[in-house]
Amino acid sequence: MKNLVWFENTECSDLNITKYKSNTNDTVIAQITISDKDIIQQIISLIQKIPPQGDKMKSFGPDAKKISLAFTCTNKPSQIIEIYNDKIKTPSTGFLSTADAAETQLIDLTNALLNVSLETKLSKLINYAYKFKDFTITFTGTKHKPQPTGGPSLGPSNQNFYTLSENGHANTVNFNIYDGQIPAQPQAFVVGKNTYYLLTYKSPKGEDLYPNYFMISSKKPN
Repeated sequence: MKNLVWFENTECSDLNITKYKSNTNDTVIAQITISDKDIIQQIISLIQKIPPQGDKMKSFGPDAKKISLAFTCTNKPSQIIEIYNDKIKTPSTGFLSTADAAETQLIDLTNALLNVSLETKLSKLINYAYKFKDFTITFTGTKHKPQPTGGPSLGPSNQNFYTLSENGHANTVNFNIYDGQIPAQPQAFVVGKNTYYLLTYKSPKGEDLYPNYFMISSKKPN
């Protein structure tokens, strides 16, 4: 039996994510191109965590939502991954019948990249600039801080780094947010006359964000 893999070649230079009007209508309603190889590799690594053997065959009606991820890779025509109604078509051509954490994260990621908006879960892609109407925010990485030797029992923690810039201006603001035994607190910031909140633990609706997501909200957390 052939060993199923998501990618025959992972040396990819471009990724085009396209959302179509429907399964049977190829009108493009949203599209984004990513050319940063490091960011593409982060997405490839996420996809490779998804089981390649789908255990359920499924057909979709003409109105089903359709998104494609087309990877341009060295010495290889475009490698295309298709998503129908928020379910990923695996290399076996089947779909996963039970929810998979990596699949869910990839769905959230593609939806957010195609429509960056407030109150949306944003995946922690290192050095990807999420551009909003008035500002751009970038998650730039995490530094693990181990339990202090001989110190108080604080436990290990993580220092998370974000960079914020107002669109059209050169000035940037850096956020350092800690998480560990104590949940990370919302970080308020002002752009123009508006106050926003950087959330990394819970959304205003109580959705879990930690550890894979963050969110920008215009609503003051409870």
